[in-house]
Amino acid sequence: MKNERGITLISLIIYIVVMCIVVATLAIISDLFYANTDYIKENSKYVSEYNKFNMYFIEDVKNNKDIYQITDDQIIFEDGTIYTYKGDTDSSIYRNKVKICSNIAYCKFSKTEPIINSITKKVINVHMVIKGSNLFETTNDYVLRYW
Repeated sequence: MKNERGITLISLIIYIVVMCIVVATLAIISDLFYANTDYIKENSKYVSEYNKFNMYFIEDVKNNKDIYQITDDQIIFEDGTIYTYKGDTDSSIYRNKVKICSNIAYCKFSKTEPIINSITKKVINVHMVIKGSNLFETTNDYVLRYW
């Protein structure tokens, strides 16, 4: 009997089948990964509008102790800073007549004054919906400076 060393036809076929399965699995995982990154990239375009609003609004909330006037679509701080939502004309939010974000489907300002640890705090609630391929909806509470 002769001692045969090497790759037989059966083992070669098994290697090729296993390699095809591994490559197909990696292709499916890669396709799902890139599809999800496109979804995230599309949604993050519109969430940046909320970040721009948040950047300006937090600064003004922390610099003021009171609100002069508040309605559903406008808020006026004690230092004269005005935030206005113009949904019927161009779906934008303005800070002192300067557009700071656009593609806003809905924005509503409201105020509450809860008592926490025997201190009355003024809380501004902002409910916002941002347009895009999907709607991004958020509701945040901002506490005015109370010290």
